[in-house]
Amino acid sequence: MTTAAGRLPKASDRTEAPPKSADRAARRAARRVFRPRRVWPALVAATTLTVAGTIVAIETISALAGSPAGVIPYERLADRLARTGWRSTAVIAAGAVALLLGLAALLAGLLPGHTKLIRLRTDDPDLVMGVTGRGLRTAAATAARDVDLVSDVHRVKARRNRVIVTVVTPVRDTGELKEKVRDAVRARFDELGVDPPRTVGVRVRRKGA
Repeated sequence: MTTAAGRLPKASDRTEAPPKSADRAARRAARRVFRPRRVWPALVAATTLTVAGTIVAIETISALAGSPAGVIPYERLADRLARTGWRSTAVIAAGAVALLLGLAALLAGLLPGHTKLIRLRTDDPDLVMGVTGRGLRTAAATAARDVDLVSDVHRVKARRNRVIVTVVTPVRDTGELKEKVRDAVRARFDELGVDPPRTVGVRVRRKGA
């Protein structure tokens, strides 16, 4: 992952918005980089092809040498297949299993998986950045803790498109405090460039309750 060091620009520091084309290109680049690798499907496919290729190589080389290895009993299989009709249960079941396995492999290659990294908007296709869920929770907790009358942050939950911050305060009237915490967390997410933006929910607990 490409990273950059230095102070993150605040929303107020940005003088003009980047072109929409550059923003779209940056998002496409981030999706490509953070797309998780399909390790297990690739491992199964590679193992299957390796085993099949090894068997074919052994059978071919041993047959050319005049002493077939007989790893696969071809004659017995050919005799059984000759006596099996296309409408038999075994043939239909084998075809259905092969079809399902093929569709599963195709979908595994086409559909993106779930990444643990959250994209950060950079507006530059050559610069791709991301943050972990833990890092996002830490940023939200730090922003909430800096708000006046917040004694502590009890918990931060980060879901797919929503972050819920639970703060601790000694005051009774919590309506205005919720808005301040929400605004502070949103401002921090804007500074980081969290993409897509997260909805921020705030819960308040009385200190000592």
